[in-house]
Amino acid sequence: MKKEFFLLFLLFLLASCASPVIPLVESPVVEDTALPVLPATFTPIPTFTETPLPTAGFPTFVAPTALPGQPNVIQFAAGGTYADVTDVIPMGASKTYSVNAMKGQVMSVSVLPQIPDSGWGYVPMQIKGADGSVLCPQTLDQECSFWRGVLPGTQEYLVTLTPNGDVPQFVLRVAVNPPGTDFQYFQYQDPATGFSLAYSDAFVPALPVPGNYKFPPQLSLRLVDSSVYENTNLGEVFLFAGGTAEAQIVAACMESNVSGGGSEIVVGNETINGYTFVHSTADGAGAGNLYQQEIYRMANDGVCYEVIYYIHSSNIGNFPPGIVTEFDRNLVVQRLSEVFSTLIIQ
Repeated sequence: MKKEFFLLFLLFLLASCASPVIPLVESPVVEDTALPVLPATFTPIPTFTETPLPTAGFPTFVAPTALPGQPNVIQFAAGGTYADVTDVIPMGASKTYSVNAMKGQVMSVSVLPQIPDSGWGYVPMQIKGADGSVLCPQTLDQECSFWRGVLPGTQEYLVTLTPNGDVPQFVLRVAVNPPGTDFQYFQYQDPATGFSLAYSDAFVPALPVPGNYKFPPQLSLRLVDSSVYENTNLGEVFLFAGGTAEAQIVAACMESNVSGGGSEIVVGNETINGYTFVHSTADGAGAGNLYQQEIYRMANDGVCYEVIYYIHSSNIGNFPPGIVTEFDRNLVVQRLSEVFSTLIIQ
């Protein structure tokens, strides 16, 4: 438990001190060796059900292939639309992966790193087309940790990852939606508490940051729709969800959490998909950063359920006039609510 709190404290320091523009590290040695076959042994990668909602036919993992000096080719299973690639890249090295897609398709790329206890790390990426077009990062003085958008041309796209810090293993998720399809969907189910949620490819599994949750969330999703972030003061958006049957937590489930990242204010009751939650808010600030949380809790059949919207932005006054605009909070909350509205308890 001490290690978990220490890790959360480190992640909080990193988030609080983050700058909107981060210098890139020096060009690393490029490694293009073949990928390991064994799957990752860590969580919180959700377990996908055999019958995803609402998109059918999700593929199983197909290991990329690599020729000497060539990128690792990501191949989806027949009819597949995404792949989770488990891999390891040594410190100071990088690796490039390739995927073919058509103009107008929506592609999303993200990385879930494994972080040891008392450690820290992340995996910046570069995404560019074979024609030299760069999708991210847009400038040399920035880093890119995810990307989602409409592809500008039919070609091979190259994703280069360069781990920074202690990242012994990671999962690269690449999703390419079928032509004419804006979103594909994944379903998460927690067998211990019976709750399930469906989320679109605008969200990906992520490590949780410190929040006002009463217990570690079983599911942590990060919003990775680049169009929501571009040229705004928005830093990161998460949805945390989980449930616990621990008697002490269940007894005080709907009470405000006094040990989180900000004082909670109860707004009232709110019904989501037929379930009534106590809705609270919590706001925090530090080093020019703003942290807003919309918190929902409910006790049902001896289980305390908790869903939290976590929105981290920078004070708009920190930027020179005309450089960025205020992010669309209503749009962000709408995206989060679309996930929450799929909640089912079995």
